[in-house]
Amino acid sequence: MCTCVYMAAKYPGVVRLGMKPRVTRGQAPSRPAAASPVRLSPKDEHIFRDLMERFAVLSEMCFRFSQDIYLRTGSVPEMEVEETIGRNVSIARRVFGNRFLEILATIYLKKAVGANELATILGDFTKPEMVRRLRVLESAGLVERGHSFDDPDSARYSLTHKGTVIARLGEPVFLYLRLAEGWTTAPPKAQAVAVTEAADQTGAYEAAPRT
Repeated sequence: MCTCVYMAAKYPGVVRLGMKPRVTRGQAPSRPAAASPVRLSPKDEHIFRDLMERFAVLSEMCFRFSQDIYLRTGSVPEMEVEETIGRNVSIARRVFGNRFLEILATIYLKKAVGANELATILGDFTKPEMVRRLRVLESAGLVERGHSFDDPDSARYSLTHKGTVIARLGEPVFLYLRLAEGWTTAPPKAQAVAVTEAADQTGAYEAAPRT
């Protein structure tokens, strides 16, 4: 985590979160301006490559984790594709639509924040609009409301346990997107699988009872 922050601070032009421009129907998508290439020192290049390889390993581990959950719950997504898609789309719209993801990500970093401050940070929001969105997240069990000691009339919002779990699961995605723009050479998938299998074997060996 510290290395990610270091790279973001040292190379802000390369390590940044990219956003896709909104495209209306019939309009050709415009390509985002390419970031100016930054020549990394051999040491920084090694760190950068190592980080990207670790993300590839994490991706493989997440895939295996998801497959294990499917097996444990008796659900096979390949056999229920339409139903799985429907559920995922419903969750995506309910939790991540209507700029809810931006709100959750901001509250996660701010720990606790008022609706007015949150509207100012994200922009394009009035306080009443932000309050309405926060109430939706509150009803979904992702956000909880508390009162400020300085101003009893001003509510402050923080993440619930459920909201914190979602934010922590999503944080590596933001970190990867910030780093990926500065490095285009992805590690081979076979290498990520090999490293993951080696880690699995090491964990199994350490967990085995010693005689």
